[in-house]
Amino acid sequence: MPNDGKRIDKEVLSPYFAEWETKRETIEALYAQKDKRAAEMMREAVGMYERLLELGGVQTDARSGREGYRLSPLNGGERLEFVKAKLASHYAFVQLDALFGEMKKKAARLAISLK
Repeated sequence: MPNDGKRIDKEVLSPYFAEWETKRETIEALYAQKDKRAAEMMREAVGMYERLLELGGVQTDARSGREGYRLSPLNGGERLEFVKAKLASHYAFVQLDALFGEMKKKAARLAISLK
């Protein structure tokens, strides 16, 4: 269920972060073995990341006036595009891992500030 635009529900988001931790280990092992299945798992993980963005809702940036995802980290859009374009690259995995980590911190911060 999409976010109402105000409250961040940790119970809704937590399973996605837990699933990422499991997938993360598998993907890392596949990259280490130079296994082509890593790209497919990365595609699934990107879909999961995008679902998290949607669950967090959107907000209007006060400076630019543009709408963006509330849970998106700094330069999140550009970084996600890099990941999508380079799914077979280990660097894309490193970037996606960083995006998940930053999103998790931002979600925790918003959950506390919006109580």
